[in-house]
Amino acid sequence: MGGRLAGKKALIYGGGTGIGLACAEAMARDGAAIFLTGRREGVLRDAAQGLKAHGKADFATGDATVAGDVQRVTDAAVRFMGGIDTILVSAGAGGRTPIFNTPVEEFRRIIDHSLLPAFLAMRYGAGHLMAAGKASVIVISSMYGLVGQKERAGYCAGKHGVIGLVKSAALDFADKGVRVNAMCPGFVETPLSLEVVKQEPNPEEVLQAKRLMHAIPRAGRLDEMGDLAVYLASDSAAFITGQAIAIDGGYSTR
Repeated sequence: MGGRLAGKKALIYGGGTGIGLACAEAMARDGAAIFLTGRREGVLRDAAQGLKAHGKADFATGDATVAGDVQRVTDAAVRFMGGIDTILVSAGAGGRTPIFNTPVEEFRRIIDHSLLPAFLAMRYGAGHLMAAGKASVIVISSMYGLVGQKERAGYCAGKHGVIGLVKSAALDFADKGVRVNAMCPGFVETPLSLEVVKQEPNPEEVLQAKRLMHAIPRAGRLDEMGDLAVYLASDSAAFITGQAIAIDGGYSTR
């Protein structure tokens, strides 16, 4: 199959739904083989089946915060694709965490789910990425990795931390043929984000407010997230590393 990612071999964490799946679909359409992982087997199976319309795809379940699971998934991806030259990490956790009364356990949960997936994916994928010669790691952060937000101490800390991890890892990998970058999306209407909005007393009002909070007054689109991921995975981005790229309709410029 032709395309900017022809011959690429991508391992996608959190690839069963939302932004992770959108990136996987975009990469598959551009020629990459795809290996998905996440915690929900049925969701992953359906996603992988859909990706097979574009080329080679498979999956394995695993918890991206558990070292043993990440090692097992990495090995399975290497067996299936014959190596790994692209890793995308779309994993995390959120919730209201005001500094005044958030339980320590809740703060730790959000931090662990924000930072461990990216660290472990790179830690156990490093040898394969370097062996590929030209490789890319893409970590999904957030516009809240660039700015603060009221009552989101845990989420903002975790997403800011992801960017620090990306910058440090990029320097470790820089002379080894591996680039590491972060994407920082604004509000995107994923199935999960819409489900969260439905829990609000006035869902339509909240949804409209989330759309209009960007300087470009709309929500981000999943296809836009996928397009950026394809670019960062491609050889066209060969001189880009250690960056936190906002794709947030101008929100973080305010």
